[in-house]
Amino acid sequence: MASVREETVRGIKWGLIQKCTMQPVQFLFGIILARLISPDEMGILGLTSIFFAFAGQLQECGFGTALIRKQDRTDEDICTVFWFNVAMSFIFSLALFLAAPWFVWFFDQPALLNLTRVSALLMFLGSTGSVHWTLYNARRDFKTPAIVSMCTTLVAMPFTIWAAYAGWSYWAPMLQGIITGLLGLITVWIISPWKPKFKFSKESFNEFFKFGVNLTLSGIINKTYTEVRIFIIGKFYSPTQLAYFSRGEQTCRLPLSLADSVLGPILFPILATLQHDKNRLSSVYRRYISLSALVVEWGMITMAANANALILTLYGEKWATAAVYAQILCLGWMFNPLLSINCSMFAVLGRTDIMLKFETVLRVFSITAMIFAAFVSVKALCWAAVLSAIFAIIVSSFLVTKISELTIIQLCKAFIPYLGMSIIANIPSIFIDSLTFVPACRLSIGIVSSLVIYCLLLWFKRDSSAGILISLAKEKFLRKSHA
Repeated sequence: MASVREETVRGIKWGLIQKCTMQPVQFLFGIILARLISPDEMGILGLTSIFFAFAGQLQECGFGTALIRKQDRTDEDICTVFWFNVAMSFIFSLALFLAAPWFVWFFDQPALLNLTRVSALLMFLGSTGSVHWTLYNARRDFKTPAIVSMCTTLVAMPFTIWAAYAGWSYWAPMLQGIITGLLGLITVWIISPWKPKFKFSKESFNEFFKFGVNLTLSGIINKTYTEVRIFIIGKFYSPTQLAYFSRGEQTCRLPLSLADSVLGPILFPILATLQHDKNRLSSVYRRYISLSALVVEWGMITMAANANALILTLYGEKWATAAVYAQILCLGWMFNPLLSINCSMFAVLGRTDIMLKFETVLRVFSITAMIFAAFVSVKALCWAAVLSAIFAIIVSSFLVTKISELTIIQLCKAFIPYLGMSIIANIPSIFIDSLTFVPACRLSIGIVSSLVIYCLLLWFKRDSSAGILISLAKEKFLRKSHA
């Protein structure tokens, strides 16, 4: 069996290949769509996410996570999860399809009728390939999903841009989802070595359900908070304000998406192999926090400091309002790496009961703050999200120390130094972004100055996590040189 280091390196390598290949392309793609499709039209499409977020959480019921965690899984286990997913997906897809007229009435948006029905069909079709992708993660094969994702996205992009130019409005992004979903489904059914059989084990179902029910309830509670924000903005403000909010959130998540795409797929499968060795698990956990924080903290603070110039450069003046939301939301999203890893620890150690209690307390606090903020403004909703993120980090970190060999001091040492260095590195960027010259120039100068200062701070600190990334890059370079 490959070592944790080897599997981490392999996962990071393919995550970086995927992100470094697709990030520039997706950047350009998003810019083109934002300039061709109005905020109001993008907001209408965003309303469909509310219902499918809940349905997606319910149809899986944590069975995929349970399947990855179980190291001695059998074909009967896998088939049980597959048929359960398909059955649940069919039920929820049919319910959403039939409920489409109600969505039209509630939001007073006729376009939601066909958008909802097409999305419901795609959700059901996607469920027939979800277990195949779960097995790739369980086997820690990160190469295949990365290649398939890159290829399907590259194929879909030209058609999506053509549709936007042709005036398809909100149907252009939907076309991208249709093409990538169908191509990914066909591909995984062809290349996957596993094929479903007509097996269903009551014992396997009971085992996975016992583990997954708490994950599902935790997910539903979490989705209630995130999607109710969309509901409030879309219903009580306007689709345009929803589009500004979504664009700001998507923009500030760019650094986070890099860390998620690199570490996200490998995090739980690798930690799950260490579930019976708490000392080693704690050591790998701290290293993952440091590696993630190294990238995300600087990225988030830099994004907040340069948000105005970034939004104006990429999307144009009509999206300027999104910059304010992006700046605020960055302050909340920068805690996400630690929160995600904490939640993975709950699942790895089999303490989904603690995760459920944590999510319940957190979302009662968060939804209460959000309801009060909703009476003020969309900006107040963003600040409520930041407050909730801080509360989540404090509570989840405390709980992790109770079920592991970790201490609060160790968590702080793995996370806080990068936050402090990122703030210092971006002091010049804050001043530069307040100036009035060309946004693209402000953006370039702000990012470069911040990066230079950050690298210097890491060098003076002799940061071990930065050293690991550099050594991995050198190993990769030398291996290619000798090949």
